[in-house]
Order: sequence, then structure tokens, then C-alpha cells
Amino acid sequence: MSTESSALRTMAKLAFKRLSSGFWQEEKLRRKNTLMLLKNQGADTIAAKKYLVDHTKQQLAAVINPVEEAQYARVKAVFESGDSENALAVLMDRNLMQNMNDGARQRYIFGLSSKLQEYRERYEKERQFNCQTMSM
Repeated sequence: MSTESSALRTMAKLAFKRLSSGFWQEEKLRRKNTLMLLKNQGADTIAAKKYLVDHTKQQLAAVINPVEEAQYARVKAVFESGDSENALAVLMDRNLMQNMNDGARQRYIFGLSSKLQEYRERYEKERQFNCQTMSM
């Protein structure tokens, strides 16, 4: 069996598990309740809907790619500590960088910077909507 078919089989099993466990019904109810709460607070419900969809996608991606989710968790902890200047250092693999030439090192850092920006945007959205829904 090839790696692709094994990965596809695993994803299918996870999808079936979500369907049979009631994940989507719970997710729909959670979204509805959250949107109702945010609407009552006067929040931008269009942005909230987009955030909720993105959040669900991230939940699913975390199951498929737990390494990236662990990486985000480390960066999030740095953001929460208020030491965001060192967030890029958390992502860097110093041993890997030592073995790179200057061009490869620059591409690596640029890629990490892009990933850090993605994590920062995710963190800011989570913080924005979690603050509004925590006041229930």
C-alpha cells in the first residue's frame, strides 16, 4: 500500500469518526450559540462566521498535522507571555540553520516569518472572539 493511499485511508477514518460521533451537530450548535452571543454584543457577525469556519478547519488540520499545531501552541505561549519579539526564535531549528548556506538560510527565515505572520493573525482572531464569548 502506498503512503498516499494510507494517508487517504486515515483521513477517511477520521472523517467517518467525526460523522458518527456527532461532531458536526455539536459544531453547528456551538457556532449558532456563539454567533447569537456575539450578535447580542454588537460584534461583526460576518467576521465571526469566517473565524468560526477557520477555527473548525484548524481543528481538523490539527488532527492531520499535530506537529504544526504543537508549533502554533509554542508560538501562542510566547505571544501570551508578551515576549513576541522572540517568537521567530521559537520556530527556528538552530541545528538545521548551521548546516545551510546563506541563501538557504535566508529562504528558511523568510518561510518562518511567513508562518509566524499566519500564527499571529490566528492568535489575534482567537483573542478577539474568545474575549467576546468569555463574557457569557
